[in-house]
Amino acid sequence: MEISNYAIITFGSTSYALKAEKIMKNLVKLHMIIPTPREISASCGLALKIDPSFLEECFRILAREKVPVEEVYRIEEEGKKKVLHKITLDQLPAN
Repeated sequence: MEISNYAIITFGSTSYALKAEKIMKNLVKLHMIIPTPREISASCGLALKIDPSFLEECFRILAREKVPVEEVYRIEEEGKKKVLHKITLDQLPAN
C-alpha cells in the first residue's frame, strides 16, 4: 500500500494483530499488516495499515470481533518525514 496518508492501528500483542489481519482479509478493503513504525511506541511489533476512510468501519469490526485495539494514528508522509496524529479511541464509534 503506497499512499502518503493512511491510518495505523496498533495492538497489545502479535496474536491480536494477526487476528485483526485475518478478519480484514475476509473483507474487500485495502489493508496491510506492517511492522509498527518506530515513531509509534507500542507493545506489539505489528500494526494494521489501512486507508483512513475505512478507519471507523474497521474499528467497529474489530470491536465486534473482540480484538482489542491499543492505539490509532493517522499518518501523513511529507517526503521522508512522517507526521503522526494520534486518534483517541473515544473519538471512534464503539459499535
